Amino acid sequence: MKATTTIILVASLTFASTDAFVQPTTTRHSCPAWYTSLSAEPLESGSTVVVCTGPTCSKTGGKRILPIMKELAAGIGVNVETISCVSECAECGLGPNVEVRKKGDDGPFYPIKNKIKTEDDVKTVLGIN
Repeated sequence: MKATTTIILVASLTFASTDAFVQPTTTRHSCPAWYTSLSAEPLESGSTVVVCTGPTCSKTGGKRILPIMKELAAGIGVNVETISCVSECAECGLGPNVEVRKKGDDGPFYPIKNKIKTEDDVKTVLGIN
Protein backbone atom coordinates (compact mmCIF):
# COMPACT_ATOMS: atom_id res chain seq x y z
CA MET A 1 0.00 0.00 0.00
CA LYS A 2 2.82 2.39 0.88
CA ALA A 3 4.53 1.89 -2.52
CA THR A 4 1.28 2.59 -4.40
CA THR A 5 0.69 5.78 -2.44
CA THR A 6 4.24 6.99 -3.14
CA ILE A 7 3.90 6.34 -6.88
CA ILE A 8 0.60 8.22 -7.07
CA LEU A 9 2.04 11.14 -5.10
CA VAL A 10 5.15 11.35 -7.34
CA ALA A 11 3.02 11.13 -10.50
CA SER A 12 0.69 13.84 -9.20
CA LEU A 13 3.59 16.17 -8.42
CA THR A 14 5.18 15.53 -11.82
CA PHE A 15 1.99 16.35 -13.75
CA ALA A 16 1.19 19.36 -11.59
CA SER A 17 4.55 20.94 -12.44
CA THR A 18 4.16 20.66 -16.22
CA ASP A 19 2.66 23.20 -18.59
CA ALA A 20 -0.08 20.74 -19.52
CA PHE A 21 -2.29 22.12 -16.80
CA VAL A 22 -1.59 25.81 -17.27
CA GLN A 23 -4.68 27.72 -18.32
CA PRO A 24 -4.37 30.23 -21.17
CA THR A 25 -4.42 33.92 -20.34
CA THR A 26 -8.02 35.01 -20.25
CA THR A 27 -9.93 38.18 -20.97
CA ARG A 28 -12.45 39.58 -18.52
CA HIS A 29 -15.06 37.34 -20.18
CA SER A 30 -13.08 34.20 -19.24
CA CYS A 31 -12.18 33.33 -22.82
CA PRO A 32 -8.61 32.72 -24.00
CA ALA A 33 -6.89 35.95 -25.01
CA TRP A 34 -6.38 34.77 -28.59
CA TYR A 35 -10.17 34.93 -29.15
CA THR A 36 -10.03 38.70 -29.22
CA SER A 37 -6.79 39.22 -31.09
CA LEU A 38 -7.07 41.17 -34.30
CA SER A 39 -5.13 40.36 -37.43
CA ALA A 40 -3.06 42.98 -39.21
CA GLU A 41 -2.53 40.69 -42.19
CA PRO A 42 -4.03 42.28 -45.33
CA LEU A 43 -6.98 40.48 -46.87
CA GLU A 44 -6.77 39.65 -50.56
CA SER A 45 -9.32 40.82 -53.06
CA GLY A 46 -12.05 38.18 -53.17
CA SER A 47 -11.95 37.53 -49.42
CA THR A 48 -15.15 37.93 -47.41
CA VAL A 49 -15.91 39.37 -44.01
CA VAL A 50 -19.19 38.51 -42.32
CA VAL A 51 -20.48 41.07 -39.83
CA CYS A 52 -22.74 39.76 -37.10
CA THR A 53 -25.98 41.71 -36.85
CA GLY A 54 -27.60 39.53 -34.20
CA PRO A 55 -29.26 41.22 -31.21
CA THR A 56 -26.23 41.31 -28.91
CA CYS A 57 -23.72 42.33 -31.57
CA SER A 58 -26.09 44.97 -32.94
CA LYS A 59 -26.50 46.44 -29.47
CA THR A 60 -22.73 46.57 -28.92
CA GLY A 61 -21.95 48.16 -32.30
CA GLY A 62 -22.33 45.61 -35.10
CA LYS A 63 -24.79 47.69 -37.09
CA ARG A 64 -22.74 50.83 -36.49
CA ILE A 65 -19.58 49.32 -38.02
CA LEU A 66 -21.39 47.76 -41.00
CA PRO A 67 -21.33 50.87 -43.24
CA ILE A 68 -17.69 51.51 -42.30
CA MET A 69 -16.81 47.90 -43.15
CA LYS A 70 -18.65 48.10 -46.50
CA GLU A 71 -16.96 51.35 -47.49
CA LEU A 72 -13.42 50.28 -46.59
CA ALA A 73 -13.76 46.71 -47.88
CA ALA A 74 -15.03 47.86 -51.28
CA GLY A 75 -11.81 49.78 -51.79
CA ILE A 76 -9.72 46.60 -51.55
CA GLY A 77 -12.12 44.18 -53.23
CA VAL A 78 -13.28 42.40 -50.08
CA ASN A 79 -16.91 41.26 -49.94
CA VAL A 80 -19.05 42.12 -46.92
CA GLU A 81 -21.95 39.94 -45.79
CA THR A 82 -24.14 39.94 -42.70
CA ILE A 83 -25.55 37.14 -40.60
CA SER A 84 -27.70 37.10 -37.49
CA CYS A 85 -25.04 35.23 -35.48
CA VAL A 86 -21.56 34.25 -36.67
CA SER A 87 -20.75 32.05 -33.69
CA GLU A 88 -24.12 30.49 -32.90
CA CYS A 89 -24.13 32.59 -29.74
CA ALA A 90 -20.87 31.14 -28.39
CA GLU A 91 -19.14 34.53 -28.51
CA CYS A 92 -22.06 36.96 -28.23
CA GLY A 93 -20.68 38.55 -25.08
CA LEU A 94 -17.49 39.40 -26.95
CA GLY A 95 -19.20 41.28 -29.81
CA PRO A 96 -19.52 42.88 -32.14
CA ASN A 97 -18.06 39.90 -33.98
CA VAL A 98 -16.75 39.62 -37.53
CA GLU A 99 -15.96 36.36 -39.30
CA VAL A 100 -12.99 36.49 -41.68
CA ARG A 101 -13.03 34.23 -44.74
CA LYS A 102 -9.72 34.63 -46.55
CA LYS A 103 -9.70 33.94 -50.27
CA GLY A 104 -8.96 30.25 -50.78
CA ASP A 105 -10.00 29.13 -47.28
CA ASP A 106 -12.45 26.22 -47.34
CA GLY A 107 -13.87 26.43 -43.84
CA PRO A 108 -16.19 25.27 -42.37
CA PHE A 109 -14.74 27.14 -39.38
CA TYR A 110 -13.36 30.59 -40.04
CA PRO A 111 -11.66 32.88 -37.52
CA ILE A 112 -13.94 35.25 -35.67
CA LYS A 113 -12.61 38.63 -34.60
CA ASN A 114 -14.22 40.06 -31.47
CA LYS A 115 -14.95 43.57 -30.21
CA ILE A 116 -14.84 45.24 -33.62
CA LYS A 117 -16.27 48.59 -32.56
CA THR A 118 -14.30 51.37 -34.27
CA GLU A 119 -13.04 52.34 -37.70
CA ASP A 120 -9.52 51.47 -36.53
CA ASP A 121 -10.73 47.96 -35.55
CA VAL A 122 -12.29 47.57 -39.01
CA LYS A 123 -9.03 48.67 -40.66
CA THR A 124 -7.11 46.16 -38.59
CA VAL A 125 -9.44 43.31 -39.60
CA LEU A 126 -9.10 44.30 -43.27
CA GLY A 127 -5.34 44.79 -42.97
CA ILE A 128 -5.50 48.47 -43.93
CA ASN A 129 -2.94 50.74 -42.28
